[in-house]
Amino acid sequence: LKRNKCHIGVPEVEFLGFLINASGISPTPSKLKAIKEAPIPKDKAELQAFLGLLNFYNLFLPQKATIAEPLHRLLDKSATWTWGRKEAEAFSKVKALLTSKSILIQYNETLPLTLT
Repeated sequence: LKRNKCHIGVPEVEFLGFLINASGISPTPSKLKAIKEAPIPKDKAELQAFLGLLNFYNLFLPQKATIAEPLHRLLDKSATWTWGRKEAEAFSKVKALLTSKSILIQYNETLPLTLT
């Protein structure tokens, strides 16, 4: 272990793209900023890169597959690149999903559990 990489007794730590603290696990601010400021993709390669970044944080994105469906449709081999209203809406909504205060917390068996 390298001394400069050891963090002992700190309230939060950034680890493998996640911010971990007593509240739970959340995406790092730098990744959130990159997603929030991502420009509208101009082609399939840019869209694929954006969706790949989102896939890293799938745990934080409820309903992502449903919301991003118009974007995934553009990646089909037979699809012609056409960025329209549906795609723009999906792009905005999926960015908003992650930039909302998403936190994963550890399961606590002493608290009530509600599945939705």
